Amino acid sequence: METRERIKLRKVLIIVGITTAILLGGALYLGLSTARHMKEIIRDQFNEQQLGLARAAALRIETNIQNAIADLALLNSLPAIQYCDPEAYETLLVSTLPVLNRDNIIEIRRVDRDGHTIFVANDQGIGMRHFGLMHQEAGIYLSWASTSSNRGKTMSTGIRPKDPTKDKRHMIMDLIMPTYEDSTDSRHPRPSYRFAGYLRATLDVSRLLQQIIPPIRSGKTGYGWVMDSSGIFLCHPESSFIGENAFDIRSKRNPSISFKQINQIQRDAMLKGKEGSGTYVSGWHRDMVEPMEKLIAYAPVRLQGPYTDYVWSVAVVAPVHEIEDAISYVYERQAMLQGLMVFVIFLGSAVVLLHELRWSTILEHEVAVKTDDIRRYAGELERSEAKYRLLVEGAEDLIFTLDRDGAILTANQHMSRLFGVSGHELAGQSLYRFLPKEQAEEQLKLIREVYVSGKGRRTETIFNIQNEAFWFNIQYIPLKEGGDNGFILGIARDITDRKSLEKQLINTEKLASLGTLAAGVAHEINNPLGVMLGFCDLLLEKIKPGTMEYNDLKIIERHGLHCKSIVEGLLSFARVSEEAEEYCELNANVEATLSVTKHALNMNDIELETLLAEGLPRVRGDSRSLQQVLLNLINNALYAMNGQGTLTIVTRPGKTAGWVEMVVSDTGCGIKKEFMEKIFDPFFTTKKVGEGTGLGLSVSYGIISKYGGTIECESYTKEDRPGHPGATFTIILPAQKDDAELTPESIS
Repeated sequence: METRERIKLRKVLIIVGITTAILLGGALYLGLSTARHMKEIIRDQFNEQQLGLARAAALRIETNIQNAIADLALLNSLPAIQYCDPEAYETLLVSTLPVLNRDNIIEIRRVDRDGHTIFVANDQGIGMRHFGLMHQEAGIYLSWASTSSNRGKTMSTGIRPKDPTKDKRHMIMDLIMPTYEDSTDSRHPRPSYRFAGYLRATLDVSRLLQQIIPPIRSGKTGYGWVMDSSGIFLCHPESSFIGENAFDIRSKRNPSISFKQINQIQRDAMLKGKEGSGTYVSGWHRDMVEPMEKLIAYAPVRLQGPYTDYVWSVAVVAPVHEIEDAISYVYERQAMLQGLMVFVIFLGSAVVLLHELRWSTILEHEVAVKTDDIRRYAGELERSEAKYRLLVEGAEDLIFTLDRDGAILTANQHMSRLFGVSGHELAGQSLYRFLPKEQAEEQLKLIREVYVSGKGRRTETIFNIQNEAFWFNIQYIPLKEGGDNGFILGIARDITDRKSLEKQLINTEKLASLGTLAAGVAHEINNPLGVMLGFCDLLLEKIKPGTMEYNDLKIIERHGLHCKSIVEGLLSFARVSEEAEEYCELNANVEATLSVTKHALNMNDIELETLLAEGLPRVRGDSRSLQQVLLNLINNALYAMNGQGTLTIVTRPGKTAGWVEMVVSDTGCGIKKEFMEKIFDPFFTTKKVGEGTGLGLSVSYGIISKYGGTIECESYTKEDRPGHPGATFTIILPAQKDDAELTPESIS
């Protein structure tokens, strides 16, 4: 009996041992295959994140270059640039130096139609042709710029060292823009529209890339680099690589390693302007010098050249072992654990009948360990996804995706806040819900073109969102998921402030030119007009009142005096005050002006409401000029309200310390939107003929600007806001302070 039990026990142990060995072998194989699969998944996801970094860096580079081109175009539209008169030296200095400081441009050169340099502007100042400049430019630039089909375009030249004899690692490039004489000023009242040469800006590529590429971090030690269309490194953590050919410098540093993989990626994808990812073998990484496999993701930067487009490529790389080490460590522990399990199982097989409970406990423990490992892996993946989403949600640009019909698929938080709805409510909605019909149709047409062509498009447009106008620079990028499925990625940057600055710059230059013209015209008319009125007075003294001749002369006198008031308005608009700058009490000037106009307000049945803040500091400006500004605004309000309404005048501290605001609002008919951009232009008026000269607001604009302030207008007609039309003018003036003076840019 005892022998049979031993034989039975032996058979049971053999069966258990074989079964255990088979199960452990299968588990080992499954663990190894799972490890390999998990590594592939994590490598792919990591490379996708690197591709996102490369795209973002490429987009920032393109955006910075486009901003430089936009500022260059604005500069190229100024008469001071187009005609380059010697007297325009200060205008050139004021116009060009902000562009140099803002857009990584180290030099601006104006070249005439014969290829001679007219002026050069850099951080040393401006050198004009009459100072001795006679530099002959490259013929290819002039040939390209003089072609009429290139008017309005910008040409990018190839990359070159700033000074090859000293440091070929400092890289620069040129932006060429044709110049035509199509603007007007006091010296050139009529444009000739002739080709006048071109404007060449030298962009400091190294400084631009140093602002964007070095901060890139992929994983623990991953970094980014940039190469141009000829395979030259423009930016690289290895400073000795910059300016060198990417296909040669690696082999020179370590000839024992084959760089066939990275060379093929560079040749077949990066130099052709493609984006993607892959792997290659390198011999070093930062301070680590040994052969290793790296992950690489790359995205293109496209620039227009004279006869062919240039393509840069932004790459982000990281060593594979940084990603796989963590996984390998976990699976090594698992392999050790499985080995321990083999020992325990074989040991337990000998006493399986006696220790079944203990064996069950050990097995449950191991299952719990594996479950914790799986949960940990899932948590790491969720954190990685959350980090990527945080980058998108934290951006100050509008980042969204659309289908081909313009329906919103996803949107970040900034877009949700701007549209005033949650991201969940945005999903699935059409652009027609948030934009006027014309604006929505324009964007939908552009979206469909991008979807069909498969090429990205950039546009600048104005959107009316929640009764407020915003200017956006929008880039649409087509993304394909496979087959015919795909969607459009949109990135929109708010450029409303930049558009406002452009408008202010153009308006200021227009006022300066028209002021000079107005002064000349006014002085030429004033003298003969005085003679006419003088002789008219003499004739009136000789003719008996009540006769037809006397009445005719009075008509002549009345219209002559009207002409004299127009001339005085012109002189007031054009005259530069010789008074020394002073400060005055704003509330006192408001009360003085109201004491003069109160009778007119009562006669026109206008209700006056004032809210003057106490304790306001003195503001920059003289009393007579500020009273003139307020009087102009009150007269305009009287005309707009036409016999009834409410005039409100408010003084208060500015939103920014050091500034004071004065708000004048009425309940009149309002100003139509199509007139808003013209209200500060000289001679523009909506009044009937003979009732206004069109100089009141332009004179007020000049007075406020002279004292370093701003004047803004917000107006609604009956159609815009039924039941509550009217106009509101806000004047912001600098206050008197003991410390350093403020600048208008600090106005919020």
